[in-house]
Amino acid sequence: MLLLVSCQNQEKKEATSSIDTSATTMAPITSEEEQKIYDVTSIDSPATYPGGISEFYKFIGNNLKYPDTAIKNNVQGSVLVSFIIEQDGTLADTKVEKKLGSGTDEEAIRVLKLSKKWNPGLIDGKPVRVKYNIPVKFSLSK
Repeated sequence: MLLLVSCQNQEKKEATSSIDTSATTMAPITSEEEQKIYDVTSIDSPATYPGGISEFYKFIGNNLKYPDTAIKNNVQGSVLVSFIIEQDGTLADTKVEKKLGSGTDEEAIRVLKLSKKWNPGLIDGKPVRVKYNIPVKFSLSK
């Protein structure tokens, strides 16, 4: 489809070569490679949180608020979440892969969205999109 559009655009340019099109701009077409999402184990250099993964879990622990409903219902366990670290280090497409309920799922997503930028994953020195899956643990201390 992309090739067809390119060919049609070239034909239009040739047909209208006497018309000034310098004011016309087209949005750049992103390549499939730029949009590809890699698994953390399949790249040269994985994405890293500033300070390391232990700092990331520390960040989660410091910002996680145990939902009242979960406390009331004694809900404990892990919410499995996934997210994509974009080429610029931002987190995107955060979602719950395994629910725990009672507000814990929403809380896990809320905290992830607060995360600062990561150092992106690299392939051949170029930043790529990388998917991560992590458990966010909810545990009531007695």
